[in-house]
Amino acid sequence: MKKLVCGAFAAALLGTLAAPAFAADLPTTKAPVYAPIDDSFDPFLVRVRALGVLPNGSGSTLFSSTIYGSKLTNNVVPEADLTYFITKHWAVEVIAGMSHHTLEGSLTPFGNRINIANTTLLPPTATLQYHFALGQWDPYLGVGANYTWFLKTTSPLTRSLGVGDAVNLHPAAGLALQVGTDYYLTKHWVLNADAKYIFLNTNGNVGVPGGLDAVHVNVNPWLVSVGVGYRFGVGDLFPAAVVAKY
Repeated sequence: MKKLVCGAFAAALLGTLAAPAFAADLPTTKAPVYAPIDDSFDPFLVRVRALGVLPNGSGSTLFSSTIYGSKLTNNVVPEADLTYFITKHWAVEVIAGMSHHTLEGSLTPFGNRINIANTTLLPPTATLQYHFALGQWDPYLGVGANYTWFLKTTSPLTRSLGVGDAVNLHPAAGLALQVGTDYYLTKHWVLNADAKYIFLNTNGNVGVPGGLDAVHVNVNPWLVSVGVGYRFGVGDLFPAAVVAKY
C-alpha cells in the first residue's frame, strides 16, 4: 500500500513538471493587431477660388438725381479664404480679395451711357456657417458681415468738368448671406462651389461745391466662386507636437 501511494505521488509530480513543457510546444494565439483608425478632427480648411464679383448698381444717384441705367461692371478675380470648424457642423469662414469696377450710366433718360466713376473694392467678409456633413458632400449655409473699402476711386465725369477726378467713396458695412458645398476628393482635398449675396451701398464726396455725399451707389453684389481646398489639423503643421492617440 505504501509503495502504491508513493508511486501515485511520483506520477502526479512528474505530470505537474511536464505540463509547462508540453504547453510551450503548442502554438500560441494572440489577439490580432489592427491599424489605428484615423478619426482625427481637422479644423482648418484653406481654399483658393476664382471669384466672380457681380454688382448691381441700379438705383445709384448723383447730386440726388437718378443715374439712368446705372450699372457696375462685373469682374473675375482670384480669392483666398480660411474656414475654421468649431465642430463637425459649425464653422467660421473669412475671405479676402480685391476687384476693380466701373460705375456706368446716363445723366438723362435717353442720353448716352458714360463712365461715371472707377473704383477698386476690398471687401473682406466673415460668415458663420452650418455644415450638413453628408459624407463626401458637405453643403452649407452661412450668414455674416461684410466691410468694404473703396480704393483709388476716380471720376472721368468730374475730370471732364474741370474739377478734378478725385472721388471719396466711404467704407461701408453690409449683411452677407451664403450658400455653398464642398465635395471631398480625399480626407484632405476638396472641391468647392459657393455663392454670397451682400447688401451693400455707399455714399461719396466729389470735388465740387456741394459735393459732400453727392454720389450714392448701390453695390449689392453677388460673389460667386469655384475652387479647390485643403483641410488639415494642427498635427499636419507640427507632427512632433501631437501625442499618439493609440
